[in-house]
Amino acid sequence: MTIRSDGRITLGKIIKPSGATMLTAKRYYQLTFIALLSLLTACATHETTEQGAGNQNTSAPQVEEEVTVSGIRASRSSAEEARAKKRKAKIARREAASQSGIRSVAPIISSARAPSTTSKPAAPAKIPQLLEPPHNNEEDYDLRSVPASSYQIFKNYGVNPTILTESKDHSTFAMDVDSASYSLASKMLTQGRMPNPAGIRIEEFVNAFSYQYQQSDQLFSLSAEAAPSPFRQGYHALHIGVQTRTLADHERKPANIVLVADISGSMAGDQKLDLLKQAFVTLISQLNKHDRIALVTYSDNARIAIKPTQVRDKRKIYADIRALKTEGSTNAAAGIQLAYKVAADMYEPGFINRVVLTSDGMANVGTKDPQTIVRNIKEQKDKGIFLTTVGVGTGMYNDHLLEQLANQGNGHYLHLSNTEAIQSAFVDRLTSELQVVAKNAKIQVVFNPQAVSHYRLLGYENRALKKQDFLDADKDGGELGAGHHVTAIYEVKLTPEYQQHALGELKIAYQKPEGQRVLSL
Repeated sequence: MTIRSDGRITLGKIIKPSGATMLTAKRYYQLTFIALLSLLTACATHETTEQGAGNQNTSAPQVEEEVTVSGIRASRSSAEEARAKKRKAKIARREAASQSGIRSVAPIISSARAPSTTSKPAAPAKIPQLLEPPHNNEEDYDLRSVPASSYQIFKNYGVNPTILTESKDHSTFAMDVDSASYSLASKMLTQGRMPNPAGIRIEEFVNAFSYQYQQSDQLFSLSAEAAPSPFRQGYHALHIGVQTRTLADHERKPANIVLVADISGSMAGDQKLDLLKQAFVTLISQLNKHDRIALVTYSDNARIAIKPTQVRDKRKIYADIRALKTEGSTNAAAGIQLAYKVAADMYEPGFINRVVLTSDGMANVGTKDPQTIVRNIKEQKDKGIFLTTVGVGTGMYNDHLLEQLANQGNGHYLHLSNTEAIQSAFVDRLTSELQVVAKNAKIQVVFNPQAVSHYRLLGYENRALKKQDFLDADKDGGELGAGHHVTAIYEVKLTPEYQQHALGELKIAYQKPEGQRVLSL
């Protein structure tokens, strides 16, 4: 697919319109929101390198009033200490930024405000041609010293830099349809809490919305459009969309599903177990007599609560699910291991074979190392068993583990914050969530240096691939269900001669769900 400067895309010898060159007002404001999110994420990541900075002594006596510091509950005294440290660090960063030529956060934001009618308009902030990420390490947000009610783990993947096209004309990444970051951040904001910057994955915000991409009778439909960037002078926002063909409910294959319920003590609060039960009941209500389910639960140990059974007597299954109660510690590794063993026993070629794990991601007994748990998942995915991880709650929560399990286990990562999210995931989009139509799906955009001088991909930092990984079956991509859509947004700086050239070429690589050969478009 060739991306043209006149708002059209060329696929082979056929030219298909991708819509008007100028975007609709709704789409323009969507792009504006995403660009603002990108800016604020970069600024927030620059401002906050560790959640809950300051003296947080869990053994200290409780104080009468508590405040929130970067999403972590702390005493008033520790909060004031954290603010003081933050102010000193901010002053030091501003001084360093002024010496390096990079503007500090405040001038960038203030320059976007409307100028006063009585004073001279402020000059726009100067943004370097190569804007490097302000914070690009990969530290774990593993906060062992904070109160248990606020214990959260995130992974900071940094921020993509602006790339000089002449030095690197290709951008390759794994497709991703996860939306947990958006749902989790939204839930925390409604609770009056500030989300951790490390938990903001822009691609999951972007992919949480539907853009009404046109579909065809082919497996993939592609689109591209652009508009001037409202937040970066001289740049355009290039919007690329990939849509898979929708299947009717009657076209869905029979399913073998292993439900995995975390019933440990950490699931007692924040209505976590209630959301888990409602999610499972809703999912089963949409299945038919040709489908089979099993239920694995885990706390100190793992056990099979419902043996593999046809979905016939739903009332009996509902009763077993509603009888679940929280208990003990969290042996997540044992639960996942048993679930995959049950799934392997239930496996049937040509069926949907999937594990649905619902948890807050906290593991405190057995194998606790996320990398070890993820490694065990990777060994299972080649057997044709796919994974959906469903996060619940916002207090004690391991976002990093749940996200990596989905990425490495041929799956998707959702976060359920309310009943509407359950309806969307397990009723409106059930076929999309269950039936995979493409695995190891990847995108590669090759920009034309004659038309694009600089570019930056918004998000997908943890899904980035090398150029040679594009057609490598051993390099993991993303999994797409029927009717799924993937959106990628680039900031691009066009050359003066861009109208005389194609902007670039969009390529897609994938494998069929039960195939090994890499196919490309």
